[in-house]
Amino acid sequence: MLSSRSMLRIWSGAWEKRLAEKAEAYLRESFGATAHISPEVPAGLPFFIPDQYAFWRAEIFERPCLLMALRSASKATADELGRHVQVVKDRSTTPIVVLVFDTLSPSRRQGLLKRRLAFMVPGAQLYVPEALLEFRERAPRAPMHEVEKFSPTSQLVILGALLRQESDAPSATALASRYGVATMSMSRAFDELQAAGVAEALRLGKQRVLKFLSQGRELWEAAAPRLQSPVRKVRTVGIPYPENFPGRVAGESALASYTLLARPRVQRLAVASANWNQLVRDHGLIAREPGDPAGDEIETWSYDPAALTTDLVVDRLSLHLSTRDHPDERVAQAAEQLLETMPWS
Repeated sequence: MLSSRSMLRIWSGAWEKRLAEKAEAYLRESFGATAHISPEVPAGLPFFIPDQYAFWRAEIFERPCLLMALRSASKATADELGRHVQVVKDRSTTPIVVLVFDTLSPSRRQGLLKRRLAFMVPGAQLYVPEALLEFRERAPRAPMHEVEKFSPTSQLVILGALLRQESDAPSATALASRYGVATMSMSRAFDELQAAGVAEALRLGKQRVLKFLSQGRELWEAAAPRLQSPVRKVRTVGIPYPENFPGRVAGESALASYTLLARPRVQRLAVASANWNQLVRDHGLIAREPGDPAGDEIETWSYDPAALTTDLVVDRLSLHLSTRDHPDERVAQAAEQLLETMPWS
């Protein structure tokens, strides 16, 4: 966590005030804690060092540190920066000294990393080897505009959090692995959820993690207007070996498992749309006419229904979304009953 002593701040110039406020915002937004940076020049420094740097006091992960903000006119090399930091360390009781730059060239960055000098570029990178901390944004992230409907990956993440009642902040890498999607797609989902105001995408070291701003029914109500039916298409097919078919029970067939709705004459199953062609080849599926009692109805979904359940029936929330607008009032009412049985926290 980040914090610091509260004290009257007197800046030596507008550039210092701007850069300090930028650094505060970067630390706060990246690590989710309040940061307060205050000017404090160590005593006994050679005159040429304060001429090149502004000095600030703060704490990083509850460890006191001294920030040395390089003035833009300075052309100090990495070797010179290292010597300056050592001079400051020799005259200060603070063990961690962090160089602060408004901008940093690749060659100077490499020089600092090579010499293991702690540094910060607000909005881009923080490297503190003493705290085993490195965070880098390789390029500014384009702002994500609020969307009318969530993408399938964003919907997966929201429904997964609601069904599992997660209290931790999972990383993009972990969620991508869990749901079988590309890490880049998960990262875009993080942007989308943050732009919609239902979650915050934070940095924890090198990992990007997601923290929902609400849970349970409150999260559902915030997200529901942007959630959509996962069903892309419905086909009627014959399945030669149904015991080996990986589909999950869906539609009215699933509602009959969760509610008092009567089970339909033709069974309905759900599979991932991306897997459809492979399933046809592997299982020898045979096209049937709609309503044929010798066939099964197959919904192809925008995401894998197996990603949200280990049961043979699709999850309640995806089922609700796929049936809430059904023209049969009995089916629509059964879809609403699914929400009444959710264990909202």
